[in-house]
Amino acid sequence: MPSLFSPDQILLVASDYCRVVEVNASGVMLRSAKHGNLREESEAALLDLYTKGELVFTNLEALPEQVSEQLNPPRPGRSLDDYAEPLRKEAYLRWKYLSELAPGGVPACPKAQLPERLKCLTEKLNPGGRVPSVQSFYRWRCRYRASGEDIRSLVPRTALRGQQPKSDYPERLIEIINEGIQRVYLNRQAETKVALRDWIHAEIKRENLKRAKEEALPLVTMKVIQRILDQRDQYVILKRRYGDRIARQRLAMFSRGPQCDRVLQRVEVDNSPLDIVVIDEITRLVLGRPWITAMVDRYSRMLVGFHISFRKPSVESVLRCLRHALLPKTYVREKFPAIKQEWPCFGRIEQLVCDNGLEFHALDLETACADLGIHLIYCEPRAPFLKGVIERFLKTLNYSLTHSLPGTTFAKYDKRGDYKTEANAVLTLAEFNEVLHRWIVDIYAQEFHRGIDCAPLTRWQESVQEHPPALVPDPNQLRVYLSCVETRQLDKDGIQLKNLNYSSPELESIRGTRKSVEVTCRYDPNDLGTIHVLDSCSDEYIEVPCTQFEYASGLRVEQHELINKRARMNYASMPLRDALLVAKQDLREFTEALLAGRLSKTKKQRREKDREVLQNHADNTLHTSCSSVQNKAKPAKAPEKDAFDIDDWLGDMSAPIYSVNQHASHDANNDKGIAR
Repeated sequence: MPSLFSPDQILLVASDYCRVVEVNASGVMLRSAKHGNLREESEAALLDLYTKGELVFTNLEALPEQVSEQLNPPRPGRSLDDYAEPLRKEAYLRWKYLSELAPGGVPACPKAQLPERLKCLTEKLNPGGRVPSVQSFYRWRCRYRASGEDIRSLVPRTALRGQQPKSDYPERLIEIINEGIQRVYLNRQAETKVALRDWIHAEIKRENLKRAKEEALPLVTMKVIQRILDQRDQYVILKRRYGDRIARQRLAMFSRGPQCDRVLQRVEVDNSPLDIVVIDEITRLVLGRPWITAMVDRYSRMLVGFHISFRKPSVESVLRCLRHALLPKTYVREKFPAIKQEWPCFGRIEQLVCDNGLEFHALDLETACADLGIHLIYCEPRAPFLKGVIERFLKTLNYSLTHSLPGTTFAKYDKRGDYKTEANAVLTLAEFNEVLHRWIVDIYAQEFHRGIDCAPLTRWQESVQEHPPALVPDPNQLRVYLSCVETRQLDKDGIQLKNLNYSSPELESIRGTRKSVEVTCRYDPNDLGTIHVLDSCSDEYIEVPCTQFEYASGLRVEQHELINKRARMNYASMPLRDALLVAKQDLREFTEALLAGRLSKTKKQRREKDREVLQNHADNTLHTSCSSVQNKAKPAKAPEKDAFDIDDWLGDMSAPIYSVNQHASHDANNDKGIAR
């Protein structure tokens, strides 16, 4: 049997170009173009490499200049089926001419007889068609042999037809265009190509003022500017105009992302507003759009937990969602009897993937995940494609469920049209919660998912047969670790949290003889009946009940705040509240009037007033003292004066004078007197 290999053949064997030196009975002798050494390979070994795609027949034209470099095998080129049908027919017709007139690459007739043979063969192969010339025939033959008898070399090169770009533009014109691209187009203002063209035209007209009329530069069209822009690196253009992140996102090719081999190995979490408006159960008033915090298992695409609230995303909503994901969903059948299937998603999560929102960087979440052995992974900023599973689920939730419910807001304003969202809103939060549970368990989990080629519930059940989920040893730890943390003062009245008092005998050992001590408290936002207080001595959490346990047991934070808010509103509407406000306002006005009267006097007026008060006080004191002295000595009656002057009276007296105590009372002065 003749050998499949022949001397002087060029082979690409495992990224190494080799030439066949000799073919004998023992094998094939090859010389490496990279090292120049000889080696002998058996024909069976070479055929095995050919089967694996590691051996390729090539030629000298494909031999690279630097054969010392490690090169990859050449990729398959364009197939004949990839060309348009007229081009395929023309290539096949040319191949027929070569097969008839030059079998094996050697002409079957002299060159002088070739025109007549071409004419006869045209009537046979292409009746009524144009007869090819002898030059065209030899050109086809040359290209066909150079390509190793590849029929694709006979395809007409009509793609090269058309007007070629001009290369005779003046050098100064090219400089103006490049300068305009740098100054106008490649900046963060991201100006349009029209602005670039206008700037170039203005510069061309300014340049033409310096030139002769016959040397004037022509105005360029938008096609010329676009042709020059296409010659530049698109990554550089996008980076200069929009930044590195946008450039990488627009030019990058996204792959499948991280892969998992079992459930709960990688769970993605995110927040999103729902495209629906719900109403209050009692007042029937519109409450607004609720927020959802959801966690999706990447391996099975099952929703493992969620939480709905009207508050914006916070660490509390994430902790509630995490607790819902870790615990079994045994409440579903009891609370929603219309649901037919099971929701078997629960267990400890290995990796929790989230973005860089503030709620995910909270210390409470980080410590809770560390206590439960969950690895918290943060994605690159502004890269939602790194957690595409949860992003796609939230979109599916809105498009498949909320957009089909009454009161939907739709995804975009233009999709809403004249639909009255608030007028059609009829679902309460409790009713929407039931609808969401029914959609998750009975529809989404059962529907075929093209990302995993099966239903999410089927993928989950198959995985848990081999890798059952791990449970938290003590479920009470979830109440403590996944609760909200607050720092409060412990005093004789216990602990006050959310306007509720908590007290127990165990707190006395923590407080001791101190007046107050700062303690760490953890509370469950879904149940304010009890809190957990850390005992720093035993490093254990003590459960402390509320002093109003009947009221706070099973009470959520939102309900408690709503009750307090309504109580304040009811008190504000009572007449007692109005009377209290009037009394407070009257007292304030009276105080302000006193203060204004005091401050309106000048310093001199206040001094004169004080002197007048002292003068009156001294007059009263001296009149009383003089009366007691006169009664004892019975002096002659002094002549009456119009007014009593303390300076004149003091000047006539020969008895010793004592100072008058200005701060003593009037009765004390009567008892003391002025004489010894």
